[in-house]
Amino acid sequence: MEVSSPQSVGLRRDLEVLRELASEESLRRGGLGVVRIAERLGREKSQVSRALRALEAEGMVERDPRTRTYQLGWALYTLAARGVETRLVRAAATWLRGLAEQTGHTVRLCVLIGGQVLTLAVLAPGQTLYQDSSAEAEAGVAVTETAAGPALLLDWPPDSLEQLGTADELAERVDRVRSRGYYAHIDGSGAGRSGVAAPVRDFRGIVLAAVEVASPDVPPDGAVELEPVQDVVAAVRAAAAGLSDDLGHDSRTPARR
Repeated sequence: MEVSSPQSVGLRRDLEVLRELASEESLRRGGLGVVRIAERLGREKSQVSRALRALEAEGMVERDPRTRTYQLGWALYTLAARGVETRLVRAAATWLRGLAEQTGHTVRLCVLIGGQVLTLAVLAPGQTLYQDSSAEAEAGVAVTETAAGPALLLDWPPDSLEQLGTADELAERVDRVRSRGYYAHIDGSGAGRSGVAAPVRDFRGIVLAAVEVASPDVPPDGAVELEPVQDVVAAVRAAAAGLSDDLGHDSRTPARR
């Protein structure tokens, strides 16, 4: 019989505490105290208290000084988000590579964080996929300055758009994505973010990311001249749909509104 080391036993106990803080009861009550966690786990209060202090020191849990209850900490959410991003880039690699070869343009995988469009990965034709570490990727780009922006806002309620720009203008752009399945953007600043983007949905039907093809010859969305790049539009939509399928999205299921 395999015997667990003291370190693995301690890790397992810490994970049990984290699971309790992620439980339905904890979410409903806004956190759990030491006594309640000990009761649920059938463990000594002193043991649970030590585990919580260690997890708090690492930012994995946070303690409310008023109620003395604990919740999952931001360090844990950040770690989870990085894991999701890494898995997303890995899942998207084949689709991005095929899209770059098919269109002959640079392809980006973008997400929306803090109201800004961040680029997770970039792939140029004939080059290797890499995760973007440029200043632009770190700082993010306004949703109004990229094709990916409106595609990433599909799940946002209209009254929340005003914090990102002119609400009516953004709502109009989002409606175009909703009705056409993509958005075409021309960048008048010369920064090179003209292109076409389509949303990527996860197994819940929630927009998780957007696939964007940077194409300097893309006319504004809605223009008659868009026809010359319809092949690009079709390729972007197909890649976004394929990646969505890989993430468990069922296209037959209505998107979340």
